[in-house]
Amino acid sequence: MRDEIYGRADRFYQVEGDMTLPRSSCAARAVLKGAGKFFAVACYLAGIAGIIHYSVAAHNVASESSLIELSQLLLLILTVFTFRRVAKFNPTLGHAAKLMSGFFLVLMIRELDATLDIVMHGFWKVPALLVTGLTLWPAIKHGRDTFTSLAHALSAKSSTMLIVALGLLLVYSRLFGMGELWEQAMGAMYVRDVKNIAEESTELVAYSLIWLSALGYWLESVKPGHIATPASLTHSAEHDLPAQ
Repeated sequence: MRDEIYGRADRFYQVEGDMTLPRSSCAARAVLKGAGKFFAVACYLAGIAGIIHYSVAAHNVASESSLIELSQLLLLILTVFTFRRVAKFNPTLGHAAKLMSGFFLVLMIRELDATLDIVMHGFWKVPALLVTGLTLWPAIKHGRDTFTSLAHALSAKSSTMLIVALGLLLVYSRLFGMGELWEQAMGAMYVRDVKNIAEESTELVAYSLIWLSALGYWLESVKPGHIATPASLTHSAEHDLPAQ
């Protein structure tokens, strides 16, 4: 009876007195791979925290030349560049990646508003509107292809992280950084720099996650088989749009 049980389990375990790891070691590789990913992300986020610690220690948080602001700009530049690479390597995601690239380029221009105010107050709106027009025109011109490309982009693995990061950037950081909240929290001891640290650090984390999602899209773009492109998705997208 004992030999029979070991015989059945032989497909899954190497039996040498006691049961050990699976023979194929697939489970062990999966666990090690997950641990490696966690370690890499932990180090990455530790670096982001280090930037915030340095800026606080230097008493330079709200300045346009602060390390936090410069890091935000660098992450936006990397995000724009990465999505342009996605558009180049994967035609299926081309239109969606170009839209994302243009959107984050506008955000980068917005982050440079204080610098562009040297030309004229509110001048950042001029290049921002120009980029918006140049991005939206081809997307509207190829409406059917753009819609299908966006559908594929939203079914990619990295879409969840991108959506969460955008929610963190556009909603949570704005609500978390409201002056009224911090005035209520600190009362007579209210210090504006504390509010700025909270808001800017949250934005930095959001930008760091956005770039991670862009990297995920790029990794998927060089492996087209890993991108979810169900036939029903394309069929549905084509029938939902009016004929041109």
